[in-house]
Amino acid sequence: MPMDKAEPNEQMRAPEAQSNSKPSKKPRKRSKRAIETERRFLEAANEVFWAHGFSGSTISQVVEASGQSVGSFYHQFEDKADLLSRAASNVIKEVNPGLYALDLSRSANHDVFTLFYRLAKEGRQLVERHKGVYRALSERAQNNILGFGPLGAIAPTMAEKVNAVMEDYSDQLAKPPTEAQVNAASQLIATCSMQSGLGMGPMFPPDIEGFSHAISRAACGVISYTGQTDRPMVQKEQKT
Repeated sequence: MPMDKAEPNEQMRAPEAQSNSKPSKKPRKRSKRAIETERRFLEAANEVFWAHGFSGSTISQVVEASGQSVGSFYHQFEDKADLLSRAASNVIKEVNPGLYALDLSRSANHDVFTLFYRLAKEGRQLVERHKGVYRALSERAQNNILGFGPLGAIAPTMAEKVNAVMEDYSDQLAKPPTEAQVNAASQLIATCSMQSGLGMGPMFPPDIEGFSHAISRAACGVISYTGQTDRPMVQKEQKT
């Protein structure tokens, strides 16, 4: 029977497939010295990228700013693009724990305005700490939206968290917002935080608190919030 003839062939091919598969390698544990060297290069990259942009910066400038050697650079990174990619991933390592640790519940924020204010302030402070990396990514993303790399996930993550708690604030809204409206409000906060941090919002208030107040009021309008927007409510301290 045809089926009987096919089975032995399948059984014969299985060991061959297994023999070609290579066991996965465990990631090599990095030394403290290697970790410290990488940190210095990433800090230098943030400084150099902010001063010169991605295309205007050189590996030599990064090496000089880091106080390390050219050999150490190429031991850590393949090229300037790899350096930026690693720097972006490093930002995400900071963003994710902080963003997920934020308590967006009503008991912690009291109203929607305070919730948005906190997100705007966190976003703007993040850009201030890593504005060189953001400038380089923004430059590369002009020709390819994927140039933002993992940082493109920040706004969707923010929107997911806000959507999850929005029902708790329903009595402060003229009508229940759609998911698309909450997404738009979150995108507004994320985009304005980044662009203003890069100097592209000269008419926004220059201080972070003033900026956060203006942007959170705008985001409140997107979802038809009807409560106070004079000041963020007093919040309990949270570990981030």
